[in-house]
Amino acid sequence: MKWLFALALVSSLALAQIRVSVETLPPPTLTLSAELRVTLVPGVVVVERVPEPQGILVVYRSSRAAEVYEHHHRDLVARGWVRVKYQAEEGRYKAEYRRGKAKAKLEVRDQRGRIEVRIKEG
Repeated sequence: MKWLFALALVSSLALAQIRVSVETLPPPTLTLSAELRVTLVPGVVVVERVPEPQGILVVYRSSRAAEVYEHHHRDLVARGWVRVKYQAEEGRYKAEYRRGKAKAKLEVRDQRGRIEVRIKEG
């Protein structure tokens, strides 16, 4: 009898498979101009976004400046930009990019728990 109950339990578990799929939305993309678009870092809180002349300042709540820089660098490269200058110091990264005649600058600074990212065209 126990054997029959165990068989019935196993067969019912096999039939009761539940599939759960979680869809995550892609991170927002900011359009700075017809030439320049950037995607925000997924999973990192954006504290503020401030439009600037020919660009934008994005402030993240994080202490991982290198990871934030790498995300934005990979994003620009994936969009066809080529890095032509690069400078790194402790907690600060600067890079210049070109795509044809268009130019862009990326600057990432660690401000003790806040990462400031400036992206400018030209």
